[in-house]
Amino acid sequence: MQRFTISTDADTTVLYFARHGETEYNRKGIVQGSGIDSILNDTGRRQADLLGRRFAAESIDAVYSSTLARARQTAEIVASHLSGVARRELDDLKEMFWGRMEGAPPSAERNQKLEQIKAKWRDGQYGHAVPGGESILDVQSRAVRAAQQIVGTAPGQTVLAITHGRFLRVLLSSICDGYDLSQMASLGHDNTCVNRVVFNGDLFTAEILNCTAHLEPVT
Repeated sequence: MQRFTISTDADTTVLYFARHGETEYNRKGIVQGSGIDSILNDTGRRQADLLGRRFAAESIDAVYSSTLARARQTAEIVASHLSGVARRELDDLKEMFWGRMEGAPPSAERNQKLEQIKAKWRDGQYGHAVPGGESILDVQSRAVRAAQQIVGTAPGQTVLAITHGRFLRVLLSSICDGYDLSQMASLGHDNTCVNRVVFNGDLFTAEILNCTAHLEPVT
């Protein structure tokens, strides 16, 4: 697979990528991509608050989020624990669009359709699009673009970006040294999980993946 690097003379940039808090769609196992603009449920708001407490002692320079409500709401709650931190929205951070699968509740038929799609991805057919939706390559294109934009506007800084589950799988497997899209399925993405990625001006290195230590009080 092609590697994605950005060569600059900037100091080390620390990127924290976190998933949004829980929604009712998450709780019920309903397919939820960029076509569903859901909000956090009570558990999700508690998770976001605990995520904010986790970062309260960190020197965060900026908080990014996707433009979807569940990510924006998580970012707002996190930012309330940080002093004077700029908050920005980036459309490229939004979740994969699952097309006609959006809003589908758990069922044998739905699960079979999802498994057929994922089987093609496991076979390396990353250009295979969800019916009416995006392909993995579509998501990869904007995920890499988002990473480029963030490190380009915040060189040498520490940034937190709130995004989404499938997006995180694609992003991390695309930009991190030693990973590629064939490892998407191995990258967990619990609600408000924290992933720490360090960019040294040439390579992105994953240091922490899917960490939810901050959730221990509510699990």
